[in-house]
Amino acid sequence: MKHFKFSLLAAVLLLASSCDRFSKHSSPEELLQKAAQSPNMDAGAGKFSIDRPSGWQKIDTLLNGIHVTLLLGSPGSSSFRPNMSVVTESMHGLSVDSYFDQSIATLGQYLQNFSAGQKGEKDINGNHAKWMQYTHHQNGFDIDVLVYVIPKDGIAYLITCSAPKGQLGQSQAEFDSAVASFRIS
Repeated sequence: MKHFKFSLLAAVLLLASSCDRFSKHSSPEELLQKAAQSPNMDAGAGKFSIDRPSGWQKIDTLLNGIHVTLLLGSPGSSSFRPNMSVVTESMHGLSVDSYFDQSIATLGQYLQNFSAGQKGEKDINGNHAKWMQYTHHQNGFDIDVLVYVIPKDGIAYLITCSAPKGQLGQSQAEFDSAVASFRIS
């Protein structure tokens, strides 16, 4: 689960749109613990569904006190498996554009070798979503990430798709099928 904690860390940092919420000197474990104590985390827990791609594993669990849905692909040639996570947070009354922009700025502060890629917008089952691709280095791995922020009723639903650098495309069909199945109740 260690590698999934670090994928979750990236998701939690994206959710942490208040840039002063965490100390720049906090460890990853401290950041997760602080996020779990926030009354804004888990605002949408239990209010969504997502289907796992064929052959993948789905786990609904608590990691460091944060409700997370994990979708785990088959291990490839490295010990880092393609995976997806879904976490939620209150948007603090921000517009989706402000929330997204502040969240991306937070990622740049905390993720090692963070490099922003393409950004766009997409409809996911009638919900307007913003997405972004980025890369970073964590725990010995270079990771490619595609993240979706789906706002609904003041809650940000964050779907993070992660794969070893250069391998995001190999799991794109699975990522797309899971994202297409995402529903907010």
